[in-house]
Amino acid sequence: MSDETMTDAPSVLVCWTTVSEQEQARAIAQALLERRVAACVQIDAPIESHYCWDGRVCCETEVRLVIKTSVGQAARLKETLRALHPYEVPQIVMLRSVDVDREYARWVDEQTG
Repeated sequence: MSDETMTDAPSVLVCWTTVSEQEQARAIAQALLERRVAACVQIDAPIESHYCWDGRVCCETEVRLVIKTSVGQAARLKETLRALHPYEVPQIVMLRSVDVDREYARWVDEQTG
């Protein structure tokens, strides 16, 4: 793919976060969709997370949310996730797509516009 093609390509943001329980994930997904800050939320469970917290190595079972939104909703999505999230320091990682189907990108924009 050339640089020109990538510059002209439509874009979608993909955001990852995790919570400890399936019901928390469902509640967050529902709120994001109702507030139109996400077009789609996929929930993966269980996943196993390994991390350091308060000076110790931890291993926990978590539930992952994969959230798709438009570029224009990035700030609102972060703000909404921080307000809804049960964790003291939530994982909020966003990546901008390099190449996405135009019709899918249009649908994401419509759902979050």
